[in-house]
Amino acid sequence: MIGVILWSDPAKAKAVIWCEDHGDLAFLSADDCPTLPDVFFDVGDIVEFDVFAEKNIRKVHRAKRLQQTFGKPLVDSLTHTGRRTEPQVDVADSAEIIPFRLTPAMRPLPAAQPQQRRRG
Repeated sequence: MIGVILWSDPAKAKAVIWCEDHGDLAFLSADDCPTLPDVFFDVGDIVEFDVFAEKNIRKVHRAKRLQQTFGKPLVDSLTHTGRRTEPQVDVADSAEIIPFRLTPAMRPLPAAQPQQRRRG
């Protein structure tokens, strides 16, 4: 699997990874991943890894850095999502939206179905 490091603690050799399958986040720790790079993963690093589930938690095994800090814009956008207090779209001078409803006279007629003849 391939993912992006969202959070990293080099002192404790732990990280949280967003996975390419858009499933649950995966957790990396030195206990589950004995072979780690000399320079621990940083936020935004793209990594390739094996994932396994333990007690409904996705954990990482055999992690390898593919690219350093490439995914930083993704991490930044996820970090700032939900923090906005002002509306995304200015609706102050928005037009009134009128729903379109067909009157019975305007509705299309159902397609005519051929009648079947009874044999008998």
